[in-house]
Amino acid sequence: MDQILCRKIILIILLYKKQQQRLIKEPCRNSILTRHGHVQIILNGNPIICQQLLRMEQHVFRRLCMYFREKNLLKDSRYILVEEQLAMFVMVITHAHTDRVIQDRFQHSGQTIHRHFRQVLIAMMIFAKDMIKPHPLDTVPKEILLNPRFEPYFKDCIGAIDGTLVHAIIQPEKQIPYRVRKGECMQQVMAICSFDMLFTYVVCGWEGTAHDQRILLDTISDERLKFPHTPPGKYYLVDAGYTNMRGFLSPFRNVQYWLPDFQGVTIPRTREEHFNRLHSSLRNVIERSFGVLKARFPILKRMAPYPFPVQRSIVVAAMAMHNFIRKEDIEDQLFSQFSEDDAQVERNTDVEEHGENAYIFDITDRTEMDAKRNSIADAIWRDVSSDA
Repeated sequence: MDQILCRKIILIILLYKKQQQRLIKEPCRNSILTRHGHVQIILNGNPIICQQLLRMEQHVFRRLCMYFREKNLLKDSRYILVEEQLAMFVMVITHAHTDRVIQDRFQHSGQTIHRHFRQVLIAMMIFAKDMIKPHPLDTVPKEILLNPRFEPYFKDCIGAIDGTLVHAIIQPEKQIPYRVRKGECMQQVMAICSFDMLFTYVVCGWEGTAHDQRILLDTISDERLKFPHTPPGKYYLVDAGYTNMRGFLSPFRNVQYWLPDFQGVTIPRTREEHFNRLHSSLRNVIERSFGVLKARFPILKRMAPYPFPVQRSIVVAAMAMHNFIRKEDIEDQLFSQFSEDDAQVERNTDVEEHGENAYIFDITDRTEMDAKRNSIADAIWRDVSSDA
């Protein structure tokens, strides 16, 4: 009897141990770097790590965190400090990481990552209002004033305007107007850039097939969008996709314009080519700024499947951070790579350049800017001829 009882007890013990083994699961997030520890290594370890993971220097990220604290845009939660909230957000948009990658790196649940991403994105929209705003419109930019290539010819120029395509995830039934030549869905983003490579205005969310001139005309006519109109006599530089009209100076048509067009040509041959060469070199600042933006924030090239309003907000957040980094770190590596006036960057070739005939415009506005363009071209031509 005792032997039978012992066997039963042993059997019960074995069954209990087996059941316990089933209940004990291997933890999914078992990194020794939990919660704030990962951020501390980024901020206090080798500076290269911060540059690689956050695409900015350590002191810049610290200043970013300080800004969000001082402005009360973000607060420490019970388990996640502001530094960690921002680091998670920045890593998503600088590496196009999925939530699962961020979960593994920061040892948080998907729900926690998602909640804090949305909170930071909302804070970024307030941050953007302070970061993306017009420069004074009544002064000559120092990049023109101190550069004999552009002064006095373009002394009335206050910035450059252009559009760029950003990858978009669109619902199947709405994709047609967003689908460009390469078959991918894109949203059009129009921005104004100052000559120190800061974005001073942005409107985004347009269909990828929308023409540059249409976006501009709709934007300047909608008071709700608060477009920074030029003072009398001032103007923005635009490319051949826009109409030459009051406040917007475009190049001569049917004449070499893009910087690669002048490769191998030491001196442009005609009055119009000389004008276009300088116009292209000065306006190139916005293409270089877009180049820095997309190099730093790859999510703009391969968007994550967020709702479209979130995708638009991500573009604005990226531009705001672009400006912040430019102000805080004048020697930033990416800005240095794109610093030369004649630096060549990838152009947006998915939109046809036929803005002159695409939309109705005031002929008086056109005549005024034609005269302005001819006057500048004449001055450039005279100086070139006298130096010959």
